[in-house]
Amino acid sequence: MNQNTLKVWSSNRLWAVSVGETLAWAGLFYIFPASLLRWKLHFAWSISELSVALMIALIVSAVSGIGSGKVIDKGFGRELMMIGVVLGGVCLAIVPFIQSLGSFYILWAVIGVAMGACLYDPCFAILTRQYSSEAKEPIVMVSLLAGFSITFCFILSTYISSVFSWQFSFYIFGFLLCFLAAPLFWFGISADRGEKSLKEETPCKPNGFSTFVGDLISKPFFWGLSIMFAAFALNHIMLISQILPLFESKGATPTSSVLIASAMGPMQVGGRVGLLLIEKRLKRQFDIVGVAIFSCLILVCASGMLYVSETSLLVLGVFVVFQGVAFGIINLVKPVIVATLLGESDFGFIAAIVGVGYILGFAVAPGVSGLVSDFWGLDVLISTTFLIALLGFVVFSYVVLKSRKVINLKGWR
Repeated sequence: MNQNTLKVWSSNRLWAVSVGETLAWAGLFYIFPASLLRWKLHFAWSISELSVALMIALIVSAVSGIGSGKVIDKGFGRELMMIGVVLGGVCLAIVPFIQSLGSFYILWAVIGVAMGACLYDPCFAILTRQYSSEAKEPIVMVSLLAGFSITFCFILSTYISSVFSWQFSFYIFGFLLCFLAAPLFWFGISADRGEKSLKEETPCKPNGFSTFVGDLISKPFFWGLSIMFAAFALNHIMLISQILPLFESKGATPTSSVLIASAMGPMQVGGRVGLLLIEKRLKRQFDIVGVAIFSCLILVCASGMLYVSETSLLVLGVFVVFQGVAFGIINLVKPVIVATLLGESDFGFIAAIVGVGYILGFAVAPGVSGLVSDFWGLDVLISTTFLIALLGFVVFSYVVLKSRKVINLKGWR
């Protein structure tokens, strides 16, 4: 372990941010799929109607994230993260009082604002401002610990709902966000009033903007990466948003479904840690393009395993391992592969453009998933996610193979 890694993992501030981010993901995102079946029984709304709320939250999160970036650039990242997570906590405490579907949608739109203020994107932007070229290790640390948020959420939510009620579980999560995550963010994020702002690079001069964008979207790698990222987002969130109904449709008991779903977080972390440990053991970095293709292939296999997992908890467990490892690895290598294939110059702008499909995939996946399951059933939903993953794998692999004659793959790192 080098000195920089040791310094990062012994930092009380980074531990505070990591725990705060874990709570934020658990309370603002994973609480939705964990509560979906209970809401269906309580409100008597369909899965598709309920799923639209998460879609609205993610769309609002993507849009409000632009404003969050401007606030961070002005040096108010700490305040943004704290206010965002408090806003989300207050909204969670209001959910049990909702009476109409319209009010439910409005409340989750507000939660979307909270997401855009305190989840990964603003958090990583703040860490990049604070650590500059040494931000990789802090980002890895936060993403590794926050990978356990799904496990924490599903287990705690299920336990509280079983002993008390689902409403009480929302009060608890609201309390955790307001009185634990918020102080952790305040402590963990340094005060910044712009004196440490990163030098902003303009992606292009005003008169060359259209040329710059035109050159970018004319590159095969741009479309290959965009489609692959969108496929990952669609596949993963379509499955996660319906994870408990999917498992129960395959013969798992409600308790088994929760326990198996809870393993998704450790599998994501395991995929990230496993990749780093294997590289360290072999004392070399894997070809980043090969890692991405491998992740795509595992994602395809995961949906296939889920489809054939009738009454087999073992096969369901294999699905969780494959799904978690694939999604964990791709999120770790995503910024690296964008910089490798499309260049480090104007990286922020390029990454934002390439990531549009990923964000849209996250946003529309819950609604699409709910509609497919309501109208055609859960087996069709699984088949759809399989085809989406296969499309991402085939398109990206084709782009890579087509470009082998131009670029030496062994030079990609």
